[in-house]
Amino acid sequence: MNLPKAAGGPTPGKKLTIAIEGCCHGELDNIYGTLQHLEQKEGKKIDLLISCGDFQAVRNLDDLETMSCPVKYRALNTFYKYYSGEAKAPYPTLFIGGNHEAANYMWELYYGGWAAPNIYFMGYTGCVKFGGVRIAGLSGTYSQAAYMRGHDEKLPYSESSIRSMYHIRDFEVYRLMQIKQPVDIFLSHDWPTNIANYGNKEQLLSRKQFLRSEIEDGSLGNPAGQQLMSALQPRYWFSAHMHTKFPAIVPHSDSSITRFLALDKCLPGRDFLQVAVIPLISSSVFQHIFWTISYDEEWLAIMRSTHDVINLDRRHQPLPGMGALRKGASEADVKVVEEVLQQRGGAKIDPTAFVQTARPADASAAAASNSGSHTGFRGPKKRGRMPSAHVRNPQTESLLQMLQLPYNLEHGPRQMVNMMTGSVSCVVDNHAALPPPPARTVTEDQVNAALDNPEEIDLGGEEEDQVEEEEESGQQQAGQDNTRVEEEQHKEADVVKPTVSLDGTTLEDDPMFKPMC
Repeated sequence: MNLPKAAGGPTPGKKLTIAIEGCCHGELDNIYGTLQHLEQKEGKKIDLLISCGDFQAVRNLDDLETMSCPVKYRALNTFYKYYSGEAKAPYPTLFIGGNHEAANYMWELYYGGWAAPNIYFMGYTGCVKFGGVRIAGLSGTYSQAAYMRGHDEKLPYSESSIRSMYHIRDFEVYRLMQIKQPVDIFLSHDWPTNIANYGNKEQLLSRKQFLRSEIEDGSLGNPAGQQLMSALQPRYWFSAHMHTKFPAIVPHSDSSITRFLALDKCLPGRDFLQVAVIPLISSSVFQHIFWTISYDEEWLAIMRSTHDVINLDRRHQPLPGMGALRKGASEADVKVVEEVLQQRGGAKIDPTAFVQTARPADASAAAASNSGSHTGFRGPKKRGRMPSAHVRNPQTESLLQMLQLPYNLEHGPRQMVNMMTGSVSCVVDNHAALPPPPARTVTEDQVNAALDNPEEIDLGGEEEDQVEEEEESGQQQAGQDNTRVEEEQHKEADVVKPTVSLDGTTLEDDPMFKPMC
């Protein structure tokens, strides 16, 4: 197919150079600086940056109050500058959510949207195109206790709802399961279950010994991710979450393979970045190519066909075919999307659609917040206030209007279940004071146990707390990654140098993807 060349984009019909980053943790200045350093050093252009969660699109101190993270580790870092316009992202940037996000802001953009100019959030679930490459993603992490629940979390968040807010739900996975056309890249924050069996497991365990029991009993990872990988069979799958680099190759029954890569968090000397050259093969090039982020036609049709499956109630709501049905988008919805895109002149997402819905932090607030983040991890010197209600983002309203769909992200009156009779009654909205009703498929003890583990690593007891402290603070003891020295270096680093380079090879040629013996 002969494709027109667009200014500033990659050579048409050839390859895209994409930078994949693990856990961002709000370190945008360092990440962008690293990529610019690589470009200058290697003389090659990066077309797109992808982040695999824990992006931390924190606009102000109030947003920090909605992020599931111990107070002593909270910091604004640098996203607010890109939100306010003080800085501009030098590369088109795509990201999914992880388990440490500004939950109130991510809910505004549930279906995806510009979190800042040139920085696009893919939503809780989503699929977009860039240069003809189809990129799908699932935000959040898996929790058995929350998986069958609806998104009943309302502002102001309680201690438990601020965590369950980032847990994936069955209806979100069901929506992704409706994708029928080939997917080039899939993004998740946590790893698909059993992925460790397809790479160098012993090398992984030499770095993360505490994962041994979960790997051996098959409980490590996201079973919904494994289900999606088996069904969608993407060419590439990128993840983060475990703060280590891990490649794997997963074979499928039709002889195709998925190349999996997990990456670390942004710190000096850590494997947080991979530059990949993605060939534009025929499976990616179906429609007109935009060298910008654009809507995916099939995904828009799926949004219409599955609009009524969203659940904002705590209790589980049955899905078609018990969630296993893969019928795809209806012909009627496909036709509506075709007509809508024709009327608007194409699938390109309007880069000027970004709208500020909260006041960005100023320099003094940022200084007060960030000053504690690298001085013993004592948290921000100044704190914000938990927002009292969710905000309707104009981008979300515009997208739903374009698809001729009603707005469906507002919660009705909160309900209380009588534990003795099972009757349901409306109560005054005081979420933090309400006792949680029982989950339909798990016990209350299981719910509490899951909500006490923000990393979703079921280690139990004091060992779990110890590992979480080490992973969050980046200050493990000597002999375990030498992280304490790295944190001291991080305070003065102008550019965080990654352990990979722009070598111009494709992931197929990369030695790290050679089959493990």
